[in-house]
Amino acid sequence: MEPDLKVYLDRLQGGKTENIKLALSSTFIDVDEQDLKFKSPVTIKGKAYLANEHLVIHLEVETQSLIPCAVCNKLTCITIRVPEFYHTEELSEIKGKIYQYADPLREAILLEVPSFGECQGRCPERKELEKYKPSEGSNDSVQFPFADLK
Repeated sequence: MEPDLKVYLDRLQGGKTENIKLALSSTFIDVDEQDLKFKSPVTIKGKAYLANEHLVIHLEVETQSLIPCAVCNKLTCITIRVPEFYHTEELSEIKGKIYQYADPLREAILLEVPSFGECQGRCPERKELEKYKPSEGSNDSVQFPFADLK
């Protein structure tokens, strides 16, 4: 089922603003990969209005995704926020006076997914990595693990 991410232009005539407040299933993001999953609802707040010959959509978006922890590689929940989503569209480009903004919103959410995440802000398994750090005062701070390969 396609989400109701539509703006009806006839409702915005005469300087009117449409307030948007939605909580949607994350299925419209259409991502279910091994290293990236969206399971939480997407909350959307904002407004849509006309400015000259453009439709302007201004939203705040928040959801959660599951990505692998950079330390332990277990899936961890990361909050994704798009605090200032602005999208404009020329009125002459909108056919049928109804604009569907699911695709630009999906792109904005995916752009905010971090490359790396960590469990609970600091992975409990991080202390296991301490033994791989060079000791203090040691000249072994630079390591060349492949120096002996020929």
